[in-house]
Amino acid sequence: MNSVTPKTKLGFFNEKLTEFFRDLAFAFPEERDLQTALEYIEFAKKSNPKLILDMFYENVYVGANEMIQGDDEAGVIAFARETISKKYNEILPALAIFDKYWDSLDSQNRDTIWKYLKVLCILCEKAKA
Repeated sequence: MNSVTPKTKLGFFNEKLTEFFRDLAFAFPEERDLQTALEYIEFAKKSNPKLILDMFYENVYVGANEMIQGDDEAGVIAFARETISKKYNEILPALAIFDKYWDSLDSQNRDTIWKYLKVLCILCEKAKA
């Protein structure tokens, strides 16, 4: 198998993304797409770990990294809505949180999501380098 240990940049990225989706799936159990995405990510992490990185890079990092790093809430929400309306892949259920739940989240949960996204963007950048 192509399993990557967390000691590599790719491994760190995949572990953090898996952790993020686990936390989202736990926080939003009614969102079945999050659980499905988590299962896909866990499978891909074992069989083709670079695929997860590439999907995040293409669907989140390229279009939203600057907004994420700048805490541009309105920009990320608009990006999430536009991206979700045009395509679907296993990474996008996390963006749906901005569209469906952001206004109802307390500041601690919002901060946690921002921290995850910032760390994921940084790890993505390092793994792609």
